[in-house]
Amino acid sequence: MKVVVRALLRWCWILVLCVIIGWLVGKELAVLIPPTYQATAIVQVNTSHNSSFQAVQSVTAYAFLITSDNVLGTVLQSYPNLNRQALAKQLLVTPNTTGQSLTIQVNLPTAKNAAKLANDLANVLVSQQNHLIKDQYAKQLQLLTNQINEEQKIIDTLNEKILKTTTSNITLIQQYNTEIDQHRNLQTQYINQKQNLLTEQALYSQPLSVIQTASVPTKPSSLAGMIPWVPLAMLVLVIIGSVAIYYLEQWADRVNSVYALQQKVTQPLLGSLRWIQPGPQDIPLQTFCELKQPYVEDCRVMMADVLFRAEEARARILAVTSLQSGAGTSSVAAQLAALLAQSRRRVLLIDANLHAPSLHLRLGMHNQVGLAHMLEDARMMQVHSTTGSHQSTVNMLDRISLDNYIMATALENLYLLPAGSSLLNPTSLLSIPEVEQLLSCVAQHSDYVVIDCPALNFAEMHMIGSLSDQTFVVVDATRDRIKQIVKVKDELTGSGVKLSGFIVNKLGRWV
Repeated sequence: MKVVVRALLRWCWILVLCVIIGWLVGKELAVLIPPTYQATAIVQVNTSHNSSFQAVQSVTAYAFLITSDNVLGTVLQSYPNLNRQALAKQLLVTPNTTGQSLTIQVNLPTAKNAAKLANDLANVLVSQQNHLIKDQYAKQLQLLTNQINEEQKIIDTLNEKILKTTTSNITLIQQYNTEIDQHRNLQTQYINQKQNLLTEQALYSQPLSVIQTASVPTKPSSLAGMIPWVPLAMLVLVIIGSVAIYYLEQWADRVNSVYALQQKVTQPLLGSLRWIQPGPQDIPLQTFCELKQPYVEDCRVMMADVLFRAEEARARILAVTSLQSGAGTSSVAAQLAALLAQSRRRVLLIDANLHAPSLHLRLGMHNQVGLAHMLEDARMMQVHSTTGSHQSTVNMLDRISLDNYIMATALENLYLLPAGSSLLNPTSLLSIPEVEQLLSCVAQHSDYVVIDCPALNFAEMHMIGSLSDQTFVVVDATRDRIKQIVKVKDELTGSGVKLSGFIVNKLGRWV
């Protein structure tokens, strides 16, 4: 689980990028595939009566009127954002001849607009057609009223003619009376028609009515509309990012566990030191050996493994190096030497990292004299020796008092040869023959010599490694890769460096 969390922390920027891209993609998908909400309004048409004129049309005719300019065009004036051509696919009008009703269904991306448009279409249709039918009734009534008045005028004219006719002209008077009866009968018919039309108007002047108003839908009508595109796109991109992180971690080939490294390098792993904060270099070496912290226990296990291999190979000169600088080589070397000294063995700790010496700081000692000064002095004495009586290097070292350079530390049985300082190049200084004689000499006076070496990318490390009995490589689990470690193992196997195992440092660091 920690491996997964560490990987996510290392590559969290990928997940953040995936979330941002997913949000943008989701927004685009939501625009391209918007949700559609369906709202339905139902209009009832009352055609149960028989009008004297065709005032009420069929349900099918009214269905066609919905999409006409009179209805749809009027309604769309209030919806400037709606395209009439696009709306033709989103508007469905279904006539029901059996139930004498028509259903208006509107599908829009906005639920409120869908309901409002459906209701507006239904109300405008009902209002327009009822008003039209009312006007037709009014016109028909006016026509009947005019006909009744015309008949009355004719009757009045015939009565005036009767009054003007002499009573003796019975035949003419009878003719007038017959015409009057005919017109009165016709007038009576008109009056009856008008009365029936008035009754019909009162009952059926509004045959269209909205029997179901469209309510605002709460759910989209289509499956695509129900999909939350933004969260879905973000989730998909996060999954893709997680898969990418998995393969990036595989490609990075990090040291996430000692077992995985052991399988690849086929070399002994003589310790796995977990990451601690603050770092071990901040712990005084005088108190380090007395601590009971898990990290110190890891170092004790490392010391036991190194001691076992050293005794098995009868090795006394132990070099500690790393693949690259900053791996914690100095801390590992100091702690290994301190724990060996605690086991009642005489240990000399040599700081051969002339590029960045630090052991004197860890032990609270000065760096005024040390390895560099001793080698310079031995070289100067060799140069000033007589050419006729050439002295060996051992004689040169015998003439130099090691006590002037090697210092006893606060820890019993632990001695330090600091790096010192020199103007000479470390590579040229450590390549002189006196180095080999120095190691042989100090090894005779110590049970173990632990050398803090520079990283393998420095040439002097290979010189010191070839002079050492065993070499241990510190692996930085936060930076070193398994492929690099395998490559270094193969290179050292074919060189003069006696590689005896790896020590994994900073294991379990989160990032």
